[in-house]
Amino acid sequence: MPASVNAVVVGGCLLSFTQQVSSQDQEDIQDCLLYAELAANEKYPGQVSRKAWFDYFQGRLIKAGYRLKTIVPADPIRVTSVRQLLSASYSVIGHLGVERLSKLLEDTYQALRLDEFAWDFFRGNVANGGSGILKCAPCERLASGEVVVCLLGLRYSATVIESDFFLWSEFDRELAIIPGGGVFVFDRRAFENYRKRVHEKIEAYSNKVFVRKLQS
Repeated sequence: MPASVNAVVVGGCLLSFTQQVSSQDQEDIQDCLLYAELAANEKYPGQVSRKAWFDYFQGRLIKAGYRLKTIVPADPIRVTSVRQLLSASYSVIGHLGVERLSKLLEDTYQALRLDEFAWDFFRGNVANGGSGILKCAPCERLASGEVVVCLLGLRYSATVIESDFFLWSEFDRELAIIPGGGVFVFDRRAFENYRKRVHEKIEAYSNKVFVRKLQS
């Protein structure tokens, strides 16, 4: 991976940062996204692929100190391969006016060979008639000092059968993906008043999950 890029998977979201984003901001953004995911799972258990889940997820981010600037248009994207899916993701982000973040996401996927990761993700879910959401969030610090997070969620629900000869590149039919998300400004001052509560919520949700596993 390029030295100027740092990437981490938080919950079900791939986060990537340029080197201008401070370590404290990176940590806080990760905590916010984890909190939002745990809160949405608690509110809508087993409904991660539903619009209501993703809307609630974004609402928790706003409550914790994110400010929405631009909304991702929810126009369905039709693809027949993971390559097309990733290319469409870069295009969606680029069209939001954050071309640098589109390039950051592309560099991250290529460096981590996430085309193969994405295909495994779809093999395990879509091929069996499943549904879900694939989330990514490239982040950068602007010259103005603002830290922007471009959250992209790709929701899908379809039945796709694997082709024996193209296991790593193709679906046997067209797959419809519904994008969502937006460009958010991370307001570190607002988060200062919410950091303790976010940490408490993460611990509480994590403890609940741990207890459920012990009881199962």
